[in-house]
Amino acid sequence: MDSDFDSSFFLLRMLAGPLAVIATAQLVFVLVAPMLLYVIARWRAHREPAHDTQVGIKFALHYFATAALQLSLIGGTILLYTMISPGSSEDKGTPYRIALGLLVPAGIVLGAHLALLRRTNDAIFPTVHRLYLGFNLLAVGIVGFVSLVMGFQALFAKGSTGGMGHAAASGVLIYGTAWLLLGWRFSQLVLADRQQPPFDLAPPSAPPSSMTPPSSPATSGSLPSLGGGSYPPLDRR
Repeated sequence: MDSDFDSSFFLLRMLAGPLAVIATAQLVFVLVAPMLLYVIARWRAHREPAHDTQVGIKFALHYFATAALQLSLIGGTILLYTMISPGSSEDKGTPYRIALGLLVPAGIVLGAHLALLRRTNDAIFPTVHRLYLGFNLLAVGIVGFVSLVMGFQALFAKGSTGGMGHAAASGVLIYGTAWLLLGWRFSQLVLADRQQPPFDLAPPSAPPSSMTPPSSPATSGSLPSLGGGSYPPLDRR
């Protein structure tokens, strides 16, 4: 009984600390921000010359893939924090189970929805993909930046920080890596768009000439001239 109480107290202390900020920020971004993304996606699809008929299904698939990605990052941070934080292995049983309980369903949902996205026209019409990629980059970057600040606060703090350094290090490793990967992917899409010419570079065709060349006698349908139209002189004897 005492061991279970100690494990629960360790879990509550861990979640009540800096990791609660990460979970709250992710929850707000995942639930609120996609509402605005849907309006932007519909507006941009309406302005494009080619009509995209799969905006709704792609938005739903990206939504659940994004939720699974953010949940897997939270689970990975909890798992890494549990591994590097001080304490006995008996006290870490509950956090390990919670981390795995987040990572396994998040990985299944993320893999399934990414596979379904390959069956859509997401590569041909990447508007929804770009919006969610930018959203994920923003959400992960904010948490990664906060974790980095917390890490330096714990580094320069005087005395014990109550485990904030371990939590910040876990956030920097997990979210910092995801931040770099998402930023690299987003930059690849932007550079690919810049390499495409905005207009057709083919040379314009020469306009037809207004002056037509005179037709030659050989090709014209008229008879040749008979010397100015005069008759030959008569032979008078």
